[in-house]
Amino acid sequence: MDLYLFNWTNPEELRSSVKPRFEEVGPYRVKEVKEKTNLTWNENNTISYMVKKLYYYDEGSSPRQLDDLVTTINPVPLTVAYQARNYNYFPKRFLSMTMSGISNLYVTRTARQILFDGYNDGILSVLSQFPGLNVKDKFGLFYGKNDTIDPAVYNMYTKTDEKFGKQLTWNYKNYTDFYTPPCNEIKGSATEFYPLNVNKTTLLFYSSELCKYAELQFVGEETIKGVQGYRFSGDHIFDNGDLHPKNRCFCRETCVPSGVLDVSKCRQNSPSYVSLPHFFAADPYYRELIDGMQPDRKKHEFYIVIEPKSGIIMDIGANMQLNMLLEPIRGFALYQDVPKVFIPMFYFAQHIELKDDLAANLRLIQRFPEFLTYASISFIALGIVVIVGTVCSMLKVCSSTEGSIKKITEKFYEEIPFQEKNTVT
Repeated sequence: MDLYLFNWTNPEELRSSVKPRFEEVGPYRVKEVKEKTNLTWNENNTISYMVKKLYYYDEGSSPRQLDDLVTTINPVPLTVAYQARNYNYFPKRFLSMTMSGISNLYVTRTARQILFDGYNDGILSVLSQFPGLNVKDKFGLFYGKNDTIDPAVYNMYTKTDEKFGKQLTWNYKNYTDFYTPPCNEIKGSATEFYPLNVNKTTLLFYSSELCKYAELQFVGEETIKGVQGYRFSGDHIFDNGDLHPKNRCFCRETCVPSGVLDVSKCRQNSPSYVSLPHFFAADPYYRELIDGMQPDRKKHEFYIVIEPKSGIIMDIGANMQLNMLLEPIRGFALYQDVPKVFIPMFYFAQHIELKDDLAANLRLIQRFPEFLTYASISFIALGIVVIVGTVCSMLKVCSSTEGSIKKITEKFYEEIPFQEKNTVT
């Protein structure tokens, strides 16, 4: 998995009506390992499990080093202000004065700190003094997540039929509290497994990172290493009803332009929004607010290529970007006179390549009907040969027997001295 950060090159000009400018920094190559743990096989053809995640930084193949300095939005005070936006005057005033003295709107830290090790922020130290608040000592995008088990319990269908791999429940429920019905339903596959005999329509999967199901559209067939697959695209994966009215229920407090999903409720109530990298396939509105975005389908598309008979993933481009909504927050001096803008923080690009041995097996699966046809023809031909051979053998025997009878009869008449009857005249 490749991680990319966005370096904010002109944060000091934010209040001067100058567009924020960003440059992509990366990739930082990381190996992600997901392990299913606490497995329980149920009698109804399902399995319940939890997921453990491990991350290993691949320094040898990473083009960039984690010591790179990167300037980005500071999510800590922004999240605190966002969560307190509806507080009464006095607690809001206290937080505002505290943040203005010890926190900054943006920070410059190493990529290592922003991603994994975390960094200290004064407001975290203050909040940790209040009983009942579960506040971490540092902030980092993956801080505290390595070698940990996701507390959620997944339940997946395991019988080998058209429902194989279907995600049935998440935390023992077939719905979530993050969106309104029907967008809160748990449905689709469990991302690693897909059902048998995939159709050329849509592909559904449930993503715990997005806290929602996602629908990909069939866009065509594709051949990889001699294996024919179906390609599904996620260009509309973050549509909020502009393109597909049924997605309107993914909007929360307000509906933002299409191509960006509000995930604040499932991300510790922070102003977090998810999109494709560089706002690819999103409304131009987002790219017009900032400089430096260069969307490219070859690099930033979300897609999956599936072998249709087995449901096995042949290729995947799982690309996703995290953005923070920066806007004026009433009562907080740190966020006065700032423009409303979606600040890109980072994105990940995850690709899976079809291995040669798996490709060989998939080719056999796809050619099995052909082999079956050839085998059927061979068996039929063999049957015909056997029948014809049997008939021919029988005819040969009959012919040989008939000749023998004839020869015996002729010999019989020759050997017995029959005399002709004398004629009386």
